[in-house]
Amino acid sequence: MIIEKAGYKVELKKTHAIVSGGKISRPVKVAKLLSAGDANPKTAKNKVVTFGLSLAPHKQAAIGNLCPHAKTCVASCLNEQGRGGTETVSNARIARTVLFYLAKDWFFEKLCKELKRADENNKDATVGVRLNMFSDVRWEVYRIPQAFPRLTFYDYSKHPKRHGWIKRNYHVTFSYDGTNKQDALRILEGGDNVSVVFYEDTQNAVCGRSAHKQKLPASWEGFSVIDGGLTDWRPSDPKGVVVGLRLLAKTYANRQLAIDSGFAVKVDSSGNVIDEDSLSFWMEAATC
Repeated sequence: MIIEKAGYKVELKKTHAIVSGGKISRPVKVAKLLSAGDANPKTAKNKVVTFGLSLAPHKQAAIGNLCPHAKTCVASCLNEQGRGGTETVSNARIARTVLFYLAKDWFFEKLCKELKRADENNKDATVGVRLNMFSDVRWEVYRIPQAFPRLTFYDYSKHPKRHGWIKRNYHVTFSYDGTNKQDALRILEGGDNVSVVFYEDTQNAVCGRSAHKQKLPASWEGFSVIDGGLTDWRPSDPKGVVVGLRLLAKTYANRQLAIDSGFAVKVDSSGNVIDEDSLSFWMEAATC
């Protein structure tokens, strides 16, 4: 079966699909959708067996928007980190995204087969599944978590109504982006968790491996901060805490965009949060 739409060409086979055109620089053979956790630096830290689905975030595939609530995070998206910026990896993520949009029946049949296999091959272990490695799809709408009750799904989301255990086996951490503080505080006060990206205010911009050494504060807006870089396995986090993440950007320019947009929260060399709003107020007051 061949599908041609939005500048893409999709050839569907029983065991694989070939996607070409559009934003893809060369044809991509998609033989599987899920990747083992150790294939990604984030999920590789998990102590549980983990599988992830990497789609092209936001509007990168130029065929839809998989991150409808994305605002300030677009410029510094982790999709560009590591090998994510390479042609091969980018093409593969876009190809899966094209299949999600243009060949939904094939996509979901394939996804369910792979999830079933992951379940059957790990009957004596806890299995984690992160279907939004870089996207923000409401998988519960497609009834994927509900279809696999033995698997534990988890994600991050900027959707203000998606947080905590939205299903018995689906845990979602709300993501703060500098524009949704009211929702973030409401969710924290309700006992669920919020991830916040921090950056250390140093004389020199921090990128690359050094960025992982940036300090995290002990608290944010009165709520305790845990180190979200120790593991990606969010279902085991205590309730009502801030999951502290460090600002990781591909380039110094992207880092600055994330800072200027308000996406990342500044901390000083001692790990104390620097409240820019309060700082601006007192600076203005001092000049009166």
